[in-house]
Amino acid sequence: MMLCSVFVFICITPLTWGAPYKALPKADRGRDALPLMYQGPIRTAVLFKQEQARPAPQHQAPVEVHFRESPREEPIPKKDGGDSGDSVMPSPDAIMNIVKATDFASHKHHYQRRKDPEGTPYIEHPVAVAHILTQLGKVSNPVVIMAALLHDTVEDTDTTFEEIEREFGPKVKSVVAELTDNKHMTKDERKRWQILHAAESTHEAKLVKLADKLHNLRDIERCLPINWTEERKTQYFNWARDVVAGLRGTNGPIEAELDAMFVKYCTATQKPDYWKTVV
Repeated sequence: MMLCSVFVFICITPLTWGAPYKALPKADRGRDALPLMYQGPIRTAVLFKQEQARPAPQHQAPVEVHFRESPREEPIPKKDGGDSGDSVMPSPDAIMNIVKATDFASHKHHYQRRKDPEGTPYIEHPVAVAHILTQLGKVSNPVVIMAALLHDTVEDTDTTFEEIEREFGPKVKSVVAELTDNKHMTKDERKRWQILHAAESTHEAKLVKLADKLHNLRDIERCLPINWTEERKTQYFNWARDVVAGLRGTNGPIEAELDAMFVKYCTATQKPDYWKTVV
């Protein structure tokens, strides 16, 4: 909930750093969920960026912009036993970096489309993943949000880990690396790897993985990808359930919605072949 206004701002306003950003998917919008703690920092960050770009008049000294401390909300109580570091007070710089990460991802995924019949712009997926984290998961850690926005850039575009580290720092790069599949493996090997190693992920990577799975399942529930059958849909839900089994205890609200999906679409618990081989 805490950062959704940033994404709404991106959707309706040309970005300071690049081209206009495409709209959020309808199912994941949230226009009125802006906590008080974010109103001041977002406004100040935008004004500061505008002030930097504006030349000072000849007859007066340059305007010096001072950040004022914004009203703070009480920390969000953790009901799921998760890391209290999920909720942090972001600085104006952190907010600007989140906007920068969204712009970066939008350019990297510019020509890509989702597999649904509508050919939805791919950028809607990482934005929706970040939105799930902030709106449903109550996560405001900037490192987690930036990693969510960037989680497919190395795997699916020409982006390198060095580029991620240079632009967003080593912490974000480290989480993105955890979220990136090894393309030297076959598709089946990658699926086995995700199941068998999910529990070894860091807390930050687990959060993004949960939100990523939830958005993919929401999309498949809404509309089957091109050339998918109902049988393949069931297989995907079963596989997602097995991955999530290794992510338990990370974020209660997101896990609860995933569980509702699994009850609705999964078959009885089974031990598929990909449990037998460690890759």
